[in-house]
Amino acid sequence: MHAPLRVLLGALCLAALLAGLGCQPKPSTPAAAPPPTTTPTPTGPSTTKAGASKVLLAYSISSVGHQFFVDMLAGVKEEAKQQSAELVSADASADAGRQLTDIENLLQKKPAAIMITPQDSDAIVPAVQACTAKGVPVVIIDIGASGGQVGSFIISDNFQGGRLAGEYIAEHLKPGTRVAHIQCQLGAANARKRGEGFTAVMKEKGIAVIPPQPADSMRDKAMTVMENFLQAHKDIGAVFAENDPMAVGAAIAAQNAGRLGEMIVVGFNGDPEALELVRKGELAATVMQFPYDMGVAGVQQALKLARGEAAEAQVDVPVELVTKDNIDQFEGYRRKKEPAA
Repeated sequence: MHAPLRVLLGALCLAALLAGLGCQPKPSTPAAAPPPTTTPTPTGPSTTKAGASKVLLAYSISSVGHQFFVDMLAGVKEEAKQQSAELVSADASADAGRQLTDIENLLQKKPAAIMITPQDSDAIVPAVQACTAKGVPVVIIDIGASGGQVGSFIISDNFQGGRLAGEYIAEHLKPGTRVAHIQCQLGAANARKRGEGFTAVMKEKGIAVIPPQPADSMRDKAMTVMENFLQAHKDIGAVFAENDPMAVGAAIAAQNAGRLGEMIVVGFNGDPEALELVRKGELAATVMQFPYDMGVAGVQQALKLARGEAAEAQVDVPVELVTKDNIDQFEGYRRKKEPAA
């Protein structure tokens, strides 16, 4: 194993448990949910120095155990501060059951609008319906809801991101080789869009793709999937993984087999660990999402709904392909977007 991969291995173990970006594995048996941690906890309408009432917004986030969501929460906090809005928030710690209880508790604070990043698209539907029943408009950020009335949906342009990955692979693929495709869990709608964009380019270019396999957004499962691909196919020239933890897992498996030099590996998210491997040349590229900007957009749309204004039904936040040639500007994005105090 390459030394840089060994150095990052331990750090990646925790990060890979959560897929960011909107393609996380569904939780197992939900644990009992304690009351959410809120910051701050107003007891009634707060006022500015001028005496005007502040708008109270709520945010239920699936987890802050992954840098992607840390950045997103930072965007929400900073934009709420800039807009002089009050904010109460709760971290569900990757537990769909806990998130439902979190939202019940947040609704008791009577917010003017609520933002939600669901842990599970199906499980969140009753909570969305409960918000609507109480007259609280809903903004969904990143991971979609399978039902319920949503006032605005903030999402990365996943289909275009898949196309960017596909176009890069098509340009750099060695003649006579095929492409492996590692999927997130099949129920993740945003990740499915990534696969659709990638597949569309492969069809347009006439490039052969090995039948895709899911690895549930997890690095260790992606290692196993890639090991199976490598045993069955001697002509793999590229790998597209629908998130960065799986891309890293695929790269490690290829390195262990002595075959990483035969192929290019492309991920999706722009995770700090993946960016480091892109810089070192061990991942060819990743599609960068901008979670901080997604959080900012969520607050902007939530404030529109809170004030009775029309919000955008869907806000597609652009994505960018990151390679060794342009990585400096994107690592700069990470450095600038520190979590708000």
